[in-house]
Amino acid sequence: MFRQSTKKIIRVVNPPSRLLRRSYHDDGVYGYRVAKEYKMPDYNTEELQNRMKYGSLLRMVQAYRTHGHEGAKLDPLDIMKRKEVLALKPERYGLTNENETYNLAGIVHVNDSIQENTGKEEADFKTILNHLQSVYCGNIAYEFMHIPSASERRWWYHAVESWEKPQLSTEQKKRIHAILSKSEVFDHFLGKKFPNIKRYGLEGAESMMVALDRLFALSAQNDIKDIVIGMPHRGRLNLLCDLLEYPYQALFHKMKGFSELPEGTFASGDVISHLINNPTLKYNDKNVHVSLLSNPSHLEAINPVVMGKARAKQTDLLASAETSCNLGDKVMCIQIHGDAAFSGQGVVMESLGLSNLSHYSSGGSIHIVVNNQLGYTTPAQNARSSAYCSDIGKMINAPVIHVNGDHPEDVAKALDLVFEYRNKFRKDIIVDLMCYRRWGHNELDEPAFTQPSMYNNIRHRTSVPRLYEEKLFNEGVITNAQAEEVRDAHTKALDTGLQGAEAYVPPSDYHLAHNWQGMVHTTDTHLEKQGVDTGFDKTQLAEIGKLSVTPGQDIKIHSRLQKYHIDARLKKLASSGENLDWATAEALAFGSLLKEGYDVRISGQDVGRGTFSQRHAMFVCQESERAIIPLNQLTPNTNLEVANSPLSEFAVLGFEYGMSMETPKRLVMWEAQFGDFFNGAQIILDTFVSSGEEKWLRQSGLVMLLPHGQDGAGPEHSSSRIERFLQVRKEKNKRGKL
Repeated sequence: MFRQSTKKIIRVVNPPSRLLRRSYHDDGVYGYRVAKEYKMPDYNTEELQNRMKYGSLLRMVQAYRTHGHEGAKLDPLDIMKRKEVLALKPERYGLTNENETYNLAGIVHVNDSIQENTGKEEADFKTILNHLQSVYCGNIAYEFMHIPSASERRWWYHAVESWEKPQLSTEQKKRIHAILSKSEVFDHFLGKKFPNIKRYGLEGAESMMVALDRLFALSAQNDIKDIVIGMPHRGRLNLLCDLLEYPYQALFHKMKGFSELPEGTFASGDVISHLINNPTLKYNDKNVHVSLLSNPSHLEAINPVVMGKARAKQTDLLASAETSCNLGDKVMCIQIHGDAAFSGQGVVMESLGLSNLSHYSSGGSIHIVVNNQLGYTTPAQNARSSAYCSDIGKMINAPVIHVNGDHPEDVAKALDLVFEYRNKFRKDIIVDLMCYRRWGHNELDEPAFTQPSMYNNIRHRTSVPRLYEEKLFNEGVITNAQAEEVRDAHTKALDTGLQGAEAYVPPSDYHLAHNWQGMVHTTDTHLEKQGVDTGFDKTQLAEIGKLSVTPGQDIKIHSRLQKYHIDARLKKLASSGENLDWATAEALAFGSLLKEGYDVRISGQDVGRGTFSQRHAMFVCQESERAIIPLNQLTPNTNLEVANSPLSEFAVLGFEYGMSMETPKRLVMWEAQFGDFFNGAQIILDTFVSSGEEKWLRQSGLVMLLPHGQDGAGPEHSSSRIERFLQVRKEKNKRGKL
């Protein structure tokens, strides 16, 4: 409206209401889990007035928060083309007097983070400018201004703009040195002893080890019990042996041509860059279990699988935990990526799309991009259309921390902040670890064919471990003798492992262990002899069928659904109970499994209703839109989870495969919207579903439902390409049923 004044017309505008997402109508059903919400307090009246008084200073501070990363020292090779960042020039805001003093309330350096509260109330402009420059344009840079939540943005201001940062202790510095030195010794040892094997070493990116060690320590300290990791080949052996306690003799046993799997198994094994281990690590008398999952050569395909495995662990823990236990309290998912793959592979986008969905989230993943600034031979300008490889994460408003990998202490500090954010907000966060690759795509490759300038720079560089070692010499933290002692001890340990390689015997409990103990791998012949009793009491089946279409008095059912689905099912069940339709038989199967103590999860596009409007496992009230799953009234201890998925095949099938790996006590199903659409997930089928047990002895009980028809909808809706599944069956003993 307008208010008349004798001097001027003032327009009074009501502030716009915040755009909210429509509440999802299944927020009361089993499996609907959202992370706890953390909110920062808004600015108080004094702070708001101060922001108006010093508006020019505020605009410059906001410019540093938004554009500071453009002027940061992130590239260890210093080959990135950096331009002058005009938005960071003080004169653009009329700020020219470096001695002028400003009240900082509500503008900069409001402190409410892990750091101690040592903020200043006012400072002169020179001090403010130097501080902003060191915070936002140093070896660590931040992108968080794209986050729509004002509360989250305020948290970032507080977290990064502390005047006093906690310094690493002498012991912490010595640990960083030991981790870096061991990684370098490891790579040199393998290069010397196995010069003709592609090992995909970590040279140039050793700070990845510092980042992961810091995450493991913080997780143990904060009572996280399980960490699930998915990663590609680069640096995998370093992580396995130096942090995840994979025996050196086991690695060398494999590198000498022996199998990593126990004798007498049917599995083929895989290459060294796909090896795994699942140790329980101890940090300051606290344990954390770490699972590195098997991965195929298809980059980023492991991402949704890791997310599914983490969600499965969360589901089991939350079922037995206290009510105060929240999503992400006890399990954390870490995804490690390469720069080219992170921005190039479509499954990354699909997987990120699952991250905040109520039936798929596990409380926030930590993404570490090991940024070699090169994909095989493809430079960044040909590998993506965005400025950073991490820009894909902005589709879910994930914050990004860029850090120069040549500065391990800054990497450790950055990970403190990463962990704190994930712990508070339970959302994904990305670390862009800027580093380089000392060799080619593998150690037998010649990168100078296509990148002569980059590799001339790299070959004349002091390594990351040696640079840090020199820094500690100058600080008096360690001596040259102590540094050599670390390297010599590690070399001796590697030598001992090499000597024991041929005598090494892989553990016999590799297959069907832990949650799968008691299961037996069998053959069709055995099944024919022994038989499997799948029957169930007929009276109980009738009760299950009736309950499956009994939503409750407070749920108003659509009239057509009442007549053609509910009444029709009840009529058939009340008569002979024969010639039941597929959906009824399916409901009886689900219910009988629930009664026998098994959980059931069905996931996919439109699975609640079913593509052909056949299932109706959930009913939606026509008045309130509240959803209910009738079969969950059957037993208090088991549940049917109906997870309507986003329009994705690749990531969702991968997620369900990860869910199915955790335990045989849960039937996990994925249903394609139309059966023919499974080929959108062909990589998951080829590299996990059809071959995972063959390669890795890793079991899965995943069931895929592929509905289709001959209704004239065209060639992509007609056959489910059944010949492809027949082709991937193993004829020797016909494992895998259709």
